[in-house]
Amino acid sequence: MSLLFSTLLLSTEASAQTEPEPLEFGYIHLPPFGYTDSEGQSKGYLVELARQVFSAMDQPVRFVQHPATRLYRQIDSGETAFTLAAADLHRLKNTAVEAEEPAITLNLTVYHRKDTQPVSDVEQLKGHHVVLMKGYSYGQLGRFFEAESDAMRITEARTHQSALQMIQFGRADYLLNYQTSADTTIAQYGLTGLESDVIARLDVHFFVSKMLANAQALADDWDQNLRDLKQRDRLPSKGSYNIKSP
Repeated sequence: MSLLFSTLLLSTEASAQTEPEPLEFGYIHLPPFGYTDSEGQSKGYLVELARQVFSAMDQPVRFVQHPATRLYRQIDSGETAFTLAAADLHRLKNTAVEAEEPAITLNLTVYHRKDTQPVSDVEQLKGHHVVLMKGYSYGQLGRFFEAESDAMRITEARTHQSALQMIQFGRADYLLNYQTSADTTIAQYGLTGLESDVIARLDVHFFVSKMLANAQALADDWDQNLRDLKQRDRLPSKGSYNIKSP
């Protein structure tokens, strides 16, 4: 009996030693792509997509929501191992390995009142009061706002509702936001009098902290499994999250 118990104990310990350690996948509050519900559960299209890819990779993860600034800082340090973010995100250029396969493509959209001139290019925002979402990355457009910050008045909003209401009530001229998230908020709160113009499309890629010794291998594994799930049409349904393809 003692020998059998010892054998089972050793087998259990060996199995535990071979199981990959759960690593943190960080995400920002961007419903319906990623958010934490009232019960503290991680939800959203990109969260579910990540779950499916990680399952195919046999890589256990834990999902944690962070403000964008903290998320990127923790990718730098390795406290957060993975995230999904705008392709070619310069904030993570030196501290993370970027995968190649787009997880999704998002519309970047300018919102304005019906009595405000529509825009088709960010250059037309110069000289106006523009609202950006605090902590959000806008891909290459983010560099435009950094370089041209003196040519316009920029206000950063913490929530989609407050950002859209600034436009609705005439406290700013234009809002740059991700279309699906903004439209979800418009429908949720019954906001009216707004129009929108798509000015760019942005791919979302997978990033792995370079603090992981096998960061490149993990990024390659993600790409392979994501492509396989796409080919087999096994990704989450965009329709169930009210996401329309751009």
